[in-house]
Amino acid sequence: MTSRPFLPRSRARWIVFVLFGWAIVAVVQAAQGYFLAAHSGTSQSWWPTLAYTLAIYSVWALLTGPIVAAILAIERQVRTHALRIAAYVALWPAVSALHVLVFAVLYWPAYRGESVPTRWAMADRMFVRNLDTNTLLYFALLGVVLFGLRLRRRRAATGDPSPPAPDDALLIRNRGHVRRVPLDTIDWIGAAGDYVEVHAAGRVELFDESLASLAARLPAGSFARIHRGALVRIDRIRDIEPIGRGDAHVRLVTGERLRLSRRFRTNLAALIAPA
Repeated sequence: MTSRPFLPRSRARWIVFVLFGWAIVAVVQAAQGYFLAAHSGTSQSWWPTLAYTLAIYSVWALLTGPIVAAILAIERQVRTHALRIAAYVALWPAVSALHVLVFAVLYWPAYRGESVPTRWAMADRMFVRNLDTNTLLYFALLGVVLFGLRLRRRRAATGDPSPPAPDDALLIRNRGHVRRVPLDTIDWIGAAGDYVEVHAAGRVELFDESLASLAARLPAGSFARIHRGALVRIDRIRDIEPIGRGDAHVRLVTGERLRLSRRFRTNLAALIAPA
C-alpha cells in the first residue's frame, strides 16, 4: 500500500531510473580508475576497464529492488530506532555477500582464470577485495532511501492536507488517490513504525501516516486512544480487564486483546467507571 520515496511510480520508469543511475556511477568509477592508472604510469585499456565496471554495477542494478524493498519493510515493521539500526547493520554483510555471489554466477565464464578456477573461488576473492566498496555503496543506497522517505513525509506534512473524514468513512490519500474506509468496519488502528495499520473488516490496511495525525481525523466520540501505539473503536470493546498499576487489557468483540496504558485510562473512563 505504500509508494516508493520520490522515485518513478511506473515499473518501466523505475527500471530506467535504476539502470541509468548505476550506469552513471560505473562510468565515473571507470574513468577515475583509468586516469589514476595513467597518472601513475601504469596505463590500462579503457574499454576492458569500462566493461568490468559495468559488470560490477549491473549486479547492483539487479539487487537495488530487493534492497529497497527490505529497507522499506524494516521501516514499516521495526518500531524502535535501535532495532532498525541493528537490522540495517545485519543486512549489510548479506548484501555484500549476495553481490559477489551473483557476480560470480553471471560473469565467471568471462573472467575465469588460473587464480579463479571456480565460481566459488571468484566469489571468495571478490568478497574480500570489494568489501569496502560494497559497504560504501550499501550505506549510500540506504541513505538515499531513508532521505527519500523523510523528504516525502515532510512534503506530505507541509503540502496538501489529507481530506477530512466524513461522518461515516475515513478517507486516506495514497499515490494521488483517495481510499474510503467505512468507519463502522474499523476495529482498531495500530502504529507500525512511521506507518499505521488499520484493522477493518478482517483485513489489515497499511497507510503512510502517523497515528497521531490519523487520530485527529477520527470522531472523538467513536474512537479512543488506549496506548501510544493503538486506538480503538469504542463500540468494538467487549470488556476491560485490569492488570495492575493502572494498566488493563482491552478485549475487542473480534477476540483481539490490546493494552490499555494508564496514561490513556481517562479516554475510556465511561466504560471503566461502572466496573
